[in-house]
Amino acid sequence: MLIVPFVVQTVGAVAVVGYLSYRNGQKAVNDVATQLRNDISERIKENLTYLVAIPFQSFENYDTALNQNRIDLNNGRDVEQFLWGQLPAFPLVAAAAFVTPNQEFFAGERQDDGEIVIRTSEVENNHTLTTYTTSPEGERREIINAGNPNFDPRKRPYYQIPVQQKQAVWAKLYPHITGKYLYIAAGKPIYTQTGDLQGVWMTSLNLVMFGDFLSNLKIGKTGQSFILERSGEMLATSTGEKPFQYYPDKVVQLPEQRIERLNVVNSSNALTQKASLALLEQFRDFQNIQASHQLKLTVDGKNYFVQVDPFRDGKGIDWLVVVTIPEADFMNQINANNQTTILLCLATLILAILLGILTARRIIRPVERLTTASEAIAQGNLNQQVEVSSIVELGKLANVFNGMTQQLKDSLNALHLANEELEDRVERRTGELRLEKEKSEQLLLNILPAEIADRLMRTNESPAEHFEEATILFADIVGFTTISARIEPMQLVAGLNQIFSAFDQLTEKYGLEKIKTIGDAYMVVGGLPVSRPDHAEAIANMALDMKAYMQEVENIFGESLQIRIGINTGPVIAGVIGIKKFIYDLWGDAVNVASRMESHGKPGYIQVTDSTYLQLQNKYLLEPRGTIEVKGRGEMMTYWLFGRREEY
Repeated sequence: MLIVPFVVQTVGAVAVVGYLSYRNGQKAVNDVATQLRNDISERIKENLTYLVAIPFQSFENYDTALNQNRIDLNNGRDVEQFLWGQLPAFPLVAAAAFVTPNQEFFAGERQDDGEIVIRTSEVENNHTLTTYTTSPEGERREIINAGNPNFDPRKRPYYQIPVQQKQAVWAKLYPHITGKYLYIAAGKPIYTQTGDLQGVWMTSLNLVMFGDFLSNLKIGKTGQSFILERSGEMLATSTGEKPFQYYPDKVVQLPEQRIERLNVVNSSNALTQKASLALLEQFRDFQNIQASHQLKLTVDGKNYFVQVDPFRDGKGIDWLVVVTIPEADFMNQINANNQTTILLCLATLILAILLGILTARRIIRPVERLTTASEAIAQGNLNQQVEVSSIVELGKLANVFNGMTQQLKDSLNALHLANEELEDRVERRTGELRLEKEKSEQLLLNILPAEIADRLMRTNESPAEHFEEATILFADIVGFTTISARIEPMQLVAGLNQIFSAFDQLTEKYGLEKIKTIGDAYMVVGGLPVSRPDHAEAIANMALDMKAYMQEVENIFGESLQIRIGINTGPVIAGVIGIKKFIYDLWGDAVNVASRMESHGKPGYIQVTDSTYLQLQNKYLLEPRGTIEVKGRGEMMTYWLFGRREEY
């Protein structure tokens, strides 16, 4: 009767104060969120203003150089060397180029690693877009990439739009020739004194740095921002999402055609998608947003403050900057205060109730302790000692109880020590047996494929299996018989071990199955014991690496070594036969043909059959050898394998 009215008054007063605090805090949050959105949006627009001014600053440098006769626009080498030298002064520029009306292209470009290269397309090389490394003076060195002939930069927007408008302007976004990035470029046409078009300067920026800036911009605690074009296509976002989708398997003429722009309403980020849909719902079209606007939206039950601002530079850019800030970033402290208030009310209520109960419990608590301890002992927990009560009768009972539990605990401890010693002996012996078993299993895995070894251990049998298609490789060291006649046996074996160990590492690298070695011959297969669709490619990669290794390895036997490799693809039988000294082996005509490819090959060459050629022709460089006479098969068409195609 005394506690309940006090508790009700206390909780009521705290609740009223908490509610008023919440309302005032919510109003303050709206004011702070508005100010923060304005500040973030202004910072983004200031940075964009700086970035989009860079190409036009570079054009001023180019014009100054032209006026001072430091560039001869009729000399392509002079132009490309000048542009190469300009990039260090503009660290944010991705590429600077000059495009001529006769389809020539001269540029300096910054690579992913920061290296500046020269990229050109000239009449002399049939307008093939070619990339060169450079000397410290900006002169061409080695070709690191060459595309298809007849590259026409005049079809690019950075050439067409400035020529149409006859002034320095921004062009449309375009994909990089690698298909990995989106660039935004500005162009400026250059005319002769007679008014004829002499060419177009082009300076491009990588959209990645726009996204990097947004990602590094702190917007509250968990706020986001993104930039889009009036068409709804995304330019950059603070979430790290790319503003385009890349389809690596799409069949196209040029890698850049694998890029498709991403519309903000199709963004994988829920907040970006919902914010853009909310803008479309309110304005119907992004073109209708001509001034700064603020709104609120709800995504997955959470409220967000949104602000959209147009951004224009007067030279063709007309973008929208969107900033979103979760209301929870500001409401967390208010919600925490409300939780504290509720907890204080509950604590007050509980404390008042407890004070009324304590007096009654003082008498029954000693009995409860004895009851609890007795139940614990009955469940096997002998580590029990009860507190001696100040009540005389209960104090004597507690002393007798404590003595009894101590005696039981001493007896049980002695029994536990004996059991632990026995368990320790059993565990040591079990560990020894486990170690021996692991050694035996590892030895079996070194002899057989993992799947075959597992089957043998589980069923004690491994029948031969038919594989519809596999690729077999035979390799042989040229002149090994002559070498073995003049080399000490131990030196000979050590050299073979070094070579075959390197080959073994290649089988691990490409997931292939080594079958066996016979003298200086090495046999490996792809596509079994577990089928895989790329078995021919894996074997081809290993063969090229084996050839490269033999070309680069130091003289093991005092002279340079060459290897002869043969490859064939076809059906085989694979398995383990016999019960002693068994090995995993292959049988079938395809195996014999692969052996013939090696024996009928040439030193330093990789010879493949027509069936293997059909598997590799699209991704590897092969040349026909012609028909050769193969023992037991008659005439066969064979090919030389030289390497991988660059695009793969």
